[in-house]
Amino acid sequence: MGAPEEAITFKIIIIGMLVIFLLSLSVIIFFIIYQRRLLAQQKKHQKLESDYQKELLKTSIASQEEERTRIAKELHDDVGAMLTTTKLYFGQISPQLSGPELMEITSKMSGFFDDMIQSVRSISQDLRPVILEKLGLIEAIQSLVQTINDSGKIEVSFVNNATHTIAKTKELNLYRIIQELITNTLKHANASVINIEFKNEKKSLVVIYQDNGKGLDKKNLIHEKGLGLKNIESRLSILSGNIHFIERDSGMNIKIVIK
Repeated sequence: MGAPEEAITFKIIIIGMLVIFLLSLSVIIFFIIYQRRLLAQQKKHQKLESDYQKELLKTSIASQEEERTRIAKELHDDVGAMLTTTKLYFGQISPQLSGPELMEITSKMSGFFDDMIQSVRSISQDLRPVILEKLGLIEAIQSLVQTINDSGKIEVSFVNNATHTIAKTKELNLYRIIQELITNTLKHANASVINIEFKNEKKSLVVIYQDNGKGLDKKNLIHEKGLGLKNIESRLSILSGNIHFIERDSGMNIKIVIK
């Protein structure tokens, strides 16, 4: 091999090494940029997830505070007022009262005590329905549906096609979710019919909730979630569940999946 050929071969080797070096450098730079972008995207998702969880926490706290305020108001307005009135009647009891007057006062006091017991039972029922505690989720929802149907305002149907539901400790949250959905329909949907179905998909419990009302504004749903929907999402996060809004021509069609 002559000197010119050796020079050409050497140049080819140098160029090849340079190309390999540039390609390797390009791969390294691409990998670094990709990793940085991936890390930035992960941080963005983590922030969004963190913000979402914070929003759910705020909603949960707001819902709890609203519930405490409502209960405190009921205790103050109903039970407190009746206790105050009963105390006034107690103050009227004296040895100078005639038999009929004493009977009248004790009768009124007995009536106030009956009303107080009913109010306390009602507040206790709101906190945790007795039927849910004693008979379980399915019977509690059937009772809720029957109560709404008895009002004559709307027709509600409930079908249980599930062979298994959820753990006893999770029942109250799902019951409250269904209550919230029904309340939203009654308040905002202008519907005449509600259909609720329980079924299973693999090991998950699926709840299908439908009404024939005016439906939801899909464009504003993500940005303008009301307290009711946020409260539902907050409870679903506790249940490790999710909610899907299914497109339909009219009304609302919701699918809830609880694993």
